[in-house]
Amino acid sequence: MCRYLHHNDIGCISRCAQGCCLHLYFGNVALCLNRAELPDWRATIGSLYEQHAARQPDPHARCLVLPGPVAYQKFIFSLEEVFLLHDLLMGASLLLEVETLLAPAAG
Repeated sequence: MCRYLHHNDIGCISRCAQGCCLHLYFGNVALCLNRAELPDWRATIGSLYEQHAARQPDPHARCLVLPGPVAYQKFIFSLEEVFLLHDLLMGASLLLEVETLLAPAAG
């Protein structure tokens, strides 16, 4: 059984039962990330939002592009969707950091 870390109106992020990876469900997209990949995704999505937040007149227009893992694949988002995706990534990151700080020291 997975453990949900954070959710919002458009998706959720959870940790698998074994604790080895994170599952990000966002709209019609599902990604499996290892914990080390989370900061890179958070930075990429945060940067995409920052670049377009002030210049995007319609937050619901799907006109923001994020390259996919292969050259012929692109992810298209609205500004609102990028904001919600960043919220998922930030929420999960913060909970994982708190969990790490509160974990008993090994040893």
